[in-house]
This record gives sequence, structure tokens and C-alpha cells, in this order.
Amino acid sequence: MKYSYYAIFEKDKDDPSFINVTFPDIIPGVTCGDSFDDALYMAKDLLKLMLKEAPNQCFPPTSLEKLIIEFPGKEFVLVEVEID
Repeated sequence: MKYSYYAIFEKDKDDPSFINVTFPDIIPGVTCGDSFDDALYMAKDLLKLMLKEAPNQCFPPTSLEKLIIEFPGKEFVLVEVEID
């Protein structure tokens, strides 16, 4: 089954090469990476783990339109994973 969730990707204030990732619909949905590609890899890994191991902490995905209103000025990335 394929899952798609939006995550907020933000450059770290102290080290702009470092990227923090937050999933608004997953608790706790926080990870990071030392580049965009690494942050995306870590986000996919976290999403798979949470969906498999803690599905009760994963809420239905919020639409991009609603997220933009709730988190103005943030950069969103669609993270997609497939779970057997």
C-alpha cells in the first residue's frame, strides 16, 4: 500500500546545511538530515517506521491547502512510501 504525507523541511537556524523535518500529522514526527537528499531519506524511513510500528500515532494526511494555512511560510515536501 502506498502512503503520502506532507512534511515541513526547514533549514536549521544554527547550521543552514542541516535540515529539520517535521510531519504535522504524525506524533512524534520529527527527523533531520545533513542535506536535502539525506533529510528526504530520513523522512521516508521515519514515515515507514511510524506507519508500521505506531499507526495509532499517524493521523490521516492533511491537505496541502490546509497545511499552508496552518503553517504559513513553511516549505512542504510530499513524502511517499510503500508498505507491504
